[in-house]
Amino acid sequence: MLLIAAAVMVAALVLSQLLVPPYLEHRAEKRLTAHGGRATVSIDALPAARLLFDDGDKIKVRGDGLHVNLFTPSSGVFNELDRFDRADVRLTRMTAGPFAVNRVTLLRSSSSKPYAFMLKASVTARALSDYAGTQLGGDLGGFLGRLGSGLIPFSAEPIPVEVQAAIRSRGGRPQLQSVHGSVAGLPAGPLASALAAAIADRF
Repeated sequence: MLLIAAAVMVAALVLSQLLVPPYLEHRAEKRLTAHGGRATVSIDALPAARLLFDDGDKIKVRGDGLHVNLFTPSSGVFNELDRFDRADVRLTRMTAGPFAVNRVTLLRSSSSKPYAFMLKASVTARALSDYAGTQLGGDLGGFLGRLGSGLIPFSAEPIPVEVQAAIRSRGGRPQLQSVHGSVAGLPAGPLASALAAAIADRF
């Protein structure tokens, strides 16, 4: 009986290792590419059954040509990423609201460390004007409103955006610890928080 029980446990562990990570990887890839683009997701957890209890070792994401909608984070958007001790998310040629993103990364080396957020993008007054109909509120809406008022109306001239930030997840909600960079002279904290949340929400 003990041998049979041990064999069943081993079989269950092997089966979960073969089935659980691929299922979660496929689910994440499908959500990331819901509005177009390409993405690959790799999940590490040993044993894989830990993933059923919101615990994993590492998630690695590569994406190109994705689209996310910006929003002011108000709930646990980081919950899925937080289940992993380490995160390595690198996306290229992405659109995020009115911003054309050349490259964005979201990295974490351990569960005790904040996420390192890095963004290289551009935005135009014309794109901001087209996006104004979304009527965003909160810090992000105020940021976009001030940014739009400081640019030449309907200009197609791109404004470069480069931001680095340390973001701590508190109950799944992003909290900025530090931000380096600005957009047309405005502090880029609301943008960093909103874009990091939009990416995390895709998982």
